[in-house]
Amino acid sequence: MDKNRNIGVVTLCGLIVGPVLGSGIVLLPPIAYEVIGQWAILAWIVIMALGIVFAYVFVFLSLKSPGNEGIAIAVGNTLGVFWRELTENFLTAAVCFGPVAVLITAAGFLKNFGVFSNVKIEIIAFGIEIICVCIIISGVKTLGRVTFMLTAFTAVLLLCGSIYALIFNSHIGLPNTAFSLSKFGYTLLILFWAIVGWEVIGNYIEDIENPKKTLMKAMTISLVIIAVLYLAAALSIQSVLGGKHDIIAIMTPLFGIFALPIIGIIAIGLCMCTYLMVVGAVSRMSALRAAQNRLPGYLSYLNRNQSPVNAVITFVIIHSLVMLLTGMGILSLDSVVTCANVFFLCNAIIGLVAGFRLLHSTKIRIAIGILIIAFTLLLFKSNLWSILLLVIVILLSLYNNKKSSVINISEKTVL
Repeated sequence: MDKNRNIGVVTLCGLIVGPVLGSGIVLLPPIAYEVIGQWAILAWIVIMALGIVFAYVFVFLSLKSPGNEGIAIAVGNTLGVFWRELTENFLTAAVCFGPVAVLITAAGFLKNFGVFSNVKIEIIAFGIEIICVCIIISGVKTLGRVTFMLTAFTAVLLLCGSIYALIFNSHIGLPNTAFSLSKFGYTLLILFWAIVGWEVIGNYIEDIENPKKTLMKAMTISLVIIAVLYLAAALSIQSVLGGKHDIIAIMTPLFGIFALPIIGIIAIGLCMCTYLMVVGAVSRMSALRAAQNRLPGYLSYLNRNQSPVNAVITFVIIHSLVMLLTGMGILSLDSVVTCANVFFLCNAIIGLVAGFRLLHSTKIRIAIGILIIAFTLLLFKSNLWSILLLVIVILLSLYNNKKSSVINISEKTVL
C-alpha cells in the first residue's frame, strides 16, 4: 500500500458529505417549503435522484483520468486542451469568491454567541479562515479527519432532531394544495444547490487508497447519508406542528433552549467543511499546474506534509481583499455569492458535457441533459458584473491557449 495514500472510505465520506450539505441543509428546506408548501418533499425526491446522476458523472470522470487536477484531465481528453484550461480557470475563479461567502455565513452564526456579538463579522470570518488554513497545511490526513469529525457530529445532531420531530411533533399527510408546475420548477432550480460539491472530489484522488473501489463505496454511502438527512429535514420541516416551518422548529422539540446554539454549531461546522474541501482541492490543483509551468512557479511549493502552502496563502490574500471590499460596502454578500456560483455552474456544465460524451446510457444522458439545462437556466439569475468577469476569464483562457499553441509550434519547428 502506498504510504502517501491516506484517505480510506470513512475519511472520504467525511470529505464528501460535509461540503455537499454545507449551509444548504439549514437554508434550503425552509425556502422550498415557503415556495411550494407540502409539495416540497416531491421536489426533494426528484433532486436527490438527479443528485445520484450528478455524483456518478463526476466520480466517473475522476476515475476515467485520475490526477490531482480532478475532472479537468478527463475534460481535456474528451473536449480538448482549451476546455481543460477553462474548467480549471473557472474553478479557480470560483474559489476566489465562494469561500468568502462561506466564511461570512459561518461568522454570522458565530456572532450570535455573546462573546463575539461586538466583533466585526469580517474579522470573525478571517479568524475562521486562519483555523481552516492551519488544518489544510497540516496535510490531507489531518484535513480528512477534521472534516469527518465535523460531518459526523453535525449529521448525528440533524438526524436526531429531525426524527424526534417527525415522531413526536409532526403530522405527516398528503399535500392538500393544488400542484403548481411553475412553482415546482422554480423550487427545483433552487434545490439544485443541494447536489453541487462533487466536482472537486477528483482533486484528492492521488491520496485515496485503491481509488476505484474506495471512491465508489464512499459515493454510495455518502449519497445515502445526504439523501436521508435532506429528506428527513425537509419532511419534518413541512410536517412540524405549530410555529414556523424552519430548522429551529424541528430541533427545538428535542434540544429545547439549546436548539439555536446547536444550529449555529452545525452551520459553522458544515461551512468549515466546505471551505476545507474546496480550497484544499483547488490549491492542490493550482500547485500541480504551477509545477507544469501553467501557473506562476511559486505556487508549486509543497511543505513537508505535501500541502500546497503558497497556493493556500495566495487564496487567503485574495479572500482578505474580497472581505475588505465587502466590509467597506463596495461588494455585497449577494454579489460575491452570485459571482462564485456563475463559475461553479460553468465548471459543472463543462464536466457534465464531458460526461454526456463519455457515458452512453440513454437514461443517464437524459438526466445529464436535465442537469445541463437546469444549470444553464440558473446562469440567467446572475448579475451583470459576474457575467463580465466570466467573459474576462474566457478571453484570458483563449489568449493563454493561443499563446501556448504558438510556443508549442515554435518548439517543434526548432526541433
